[in-house]
Amino acid sequence: MTLRNIPRTSAFVAVVGIVLAPLPSAPQRPPGGDPVIGQRIAKGVAFGDRLWILGTMPTPREASGGLVSLGITDNTRLVHFESGVLDIARSDHDLWVLRKGSGEHRFVVALWAGGNFQPLGEFQLGAEDAPLALLENAGAPTVLSQKAVHVLAADKSWRVVELNRRLRSGLQVSAASPEEGATIYVGFDRGEWGGGLQQVDLKTGAVSEIERRNTKNLCDGPLNRECDPVTGLIPDKENKSCVLVSIGLVHLFSSNGRILRVCGALVTLLTEIPIKAEKRTASNWGRTEAFYGLAVCPKGGFWGITYRALYHFESAGSQDREYPLPKLESVSGIHLSRALPGVIVLQTDVNWAVSTSGYTPLLVPLAN
Repeated sequence: MTLRNIPRTSAFVAVVGIVLAPLPSAPQRPPGGDPVIGQRIAKGVAFGDRLWILGTMPTPREASGGLVSLGITDNTRLVHFESGVLDIARSDHDLWVLRKGSGEHRFVVALWAGGNFQPLGEFQLGAEDAPLALLENAGAPTVLSQKAVHVLAADKSWRVVELNRRLRSGLQVSAASPEEGATIYVGFDRGEWGGGLQQVDLKTGAVSEIERRNTKNLCDGPLNRECDPVTGLIPDKENKSCVLVSIGLVHLFSSNGRILRVCGALVTLLTEIPIKAEKRTASNWGRTEAFYGLAVCPKGGFWGITYRALYHFESAGSQDREYPLPKLESVSGIHLSRALPGVIVLQTDVNWAVSTSGYTPLLVPLAN
């Protein structure tokens, strides 16, 4: 997917007309990169004693990436696939990948077991459909495409739920199912072109837009598909029918970010962190820290990461810890840090493709 194929919205006009104090400058692109995943890291997952890293954003049809893993304690590097991987996901006990299959429009879900990925099931999509995400739903690997949901049963058959309308897409697509498992929320990151959130009913296949616009003003939120890219999406462990959503965009002279709780169609603002500036206004628009990811904390609450810090939040959304982001080290061309408690931070330029954010942090929890 190229940026010229994405229609611009009036959100871009709103940004360029605002003059604000300069934000921290974007870091420069370092030389090199991993020979398999390149510069762009799509996703990171910690499972077992290894950090699994997927490269090349898995945009529908056109792109799939390589998969490598690094030993968490010794940095030993393994190449699992040089290409063909579209997504990776884990449950409490299993690690799965979604790969291109044996023929055109065919895809495979495979399980990490015995030192290899073992195929669990293969399925086919229509020529006008494309996979968006692999996730856990009620303990089972589940593939979300633009037109259907495929859930892998214990007998390795597929339960297919056809959607009543096509899902959107984006440079980044995140998906999460609440603890009760009856729905899937899908977040889209299109950078300066917004993104937003959709909900899929797994019983009926109904697709709903989830938004909250408090006024008719341009880019009013806190959840506006025309202006708000969704950068993180996780189950809300304390509220079984809800998910937590992060919003983040740094573009030109503005920075916007917040964390939301979404329960059904109800959108609640949990937190936003104003950027310290010389001049304050009545509105925080354009001056809040952009969040680039969320993660469940096994000890309670959840993690949220911005360009400058890792934050721990209690389940209600109140912040109780702040850790400035440490200097990253290069491991096989992958820039990362293990210095923070309970998480690994990776560096990616995925948001750079659709904004002027520069490199942004990618949050990987060490355990669920």
